[in-house]
Amino acid sequence: MTDSSLYLGIDGGQSGTRCLVVSGSGEIIGQGETGKIDFVLAPGGKDKLKATLSSALQSALPNREWNFRSAFVGLSGVVQGGELEEAVRSVCAQVFQVQKLEIDNDSFIAWAGAHALQPGIVVIAGSGSVSLGVNDQGERARAGGWGYLFGDEGGGFGIARDGLKMLLTSIDNNKPLVPLMDLYTDFFGVRPEQLGMDFYAQKFGRDSFAEITPHIAGLALKGDAAAKKLFLDAAESLASKVDAVAHKLKWPDNEISWSPVGGVFKAKDLILDPMIEYLNQSKDYQFRLTAPKFSPVAGAALLALSQIKGPQIP
Repeated sequence: MTDSSLYLGIDGGQSGTRCLVVSGSGEIIGQGETGKIDFVLAPGGKDKLKATLSSALQSALPNREWNFRSAFVGLSGVVQGGELEEAVRSVCAQVFQVQKLEIDNDSFIAWAGAHALQPGIVVIAGSGSVSLGVNDQGERARAGGWGYLFGDEGGGFGIARDGLKMLLTSIDNNKPLVPLMDLYTDFFGVRPEQLGMDFYAQKFGRDSFAEITPHIAGLALKGDAAAKKLFLDAAESLASKVDAVAHKLKWPDNEISWSPVGGVFKAKDLILDPMIEYLNQSKDYQFRLTAPKFSPVAGAALLALSQIKGPQIP
C-alpha cells in the first residue's frame, strides 16, 4: 500500500531556516527556505519562531494542509528535555499538525544527512564549530559547540576573532602584521584598535564579523604567513574534535568515516589538507574523509522517516 503521509524535516539556525517535505517513499513534495532562528527564549522569540516556521512551510506547501505523520526539527542549542526544546515544541504545535515530533540539536541532523544515518562523525564549521559522532549502536558523542565566548575554535567567527587577537597583539608589540591589518581595516572600514571596541558595543554582530573569514582564506592562499597560521590552527582544532569524538565511542573496527559540513570548508584544501594530516597521525583509528551525502535538512527528513519506518538508507 502506498504511503500518502507527509514527513517534515526542518533545519533552523543562524544562517537561515530550511524545511523539506517528503513522501513515505522519500519523494520530495516541497521545500522552503526563510530567515534565521535565533534566541527563541528571548522576549518575543516564540513569536518570531512561529513566523519563521510558517514562512518556511508556506513556501514548501503553499496549497496543502500542514499535516504530517512525523517531523524532525534540528536547532542549534537544543538539549533534549531542556527549556528550549519545550519552547520549540509548543510553537510547532501552533504552526502544524503532526503525529510524532522530535526536536534535537542541529549537529544531529547534520550527521544524519552527511552519513545517511550510517555510523560516522561529522565536524561542523559554520559560524561556530562542533563535532558529533554516532556509532553502529546508535550511541553518540560530541566535542565543541560551546559558543563564541567559550569555544567555536575553527568556526568562521573563531577564525575572525583569533585573527583580530593576533593582529592586536602584533600592534601592541610594535610589529604590526601589515597584510592582515590592511585586510581588517578595508573590510570593516575602521582600524583594528577600534574594531574590538565596536564589537563590544554591538556595532558588529557575530555573523557579520565572521564574513571576513573567506577573505582571510584568500590572504592565506596568497602565501601570507599569519593568515596561513590561522587556518592551520583552525584545522588542528577541528581535527582534534573529530579525534576526541572517536575516542568517546566504541566502533566495530578501527576505520571511521568523517565528513565536513559548513562554510569554513569552502576553503577546501587550505583547511582539509592539514586536518587529514593531523588525523593520519592517529595510532588508534584510520580516519576516512567522505563527502557529505546529503544536506542537514535532508538529514532531518530522513530522521522523520526513520521515526515511523525505521532507518531509511538511500
